[in-house]
Amino acid sequence: MNVRRWDRIVAVGTAGDDQELDDAWVDQLVDLGSQWGQYEYVGFAA
Repeated sequence: MNVRRWDRIVAVGTAGDDQELDDAWVDQLVDLGSQWGQYEYVGFAA
């Protein structure tokens, strides 16, 4: 999956708001369809 809208994720991540960061990821992942929960735990790679 390629996340194309990083603004909210980056903003809340740098603010240290863990709950809002989780919500921002979930908002992106639900677009994957009925099995989006298997992608709920994601990470960053450089």
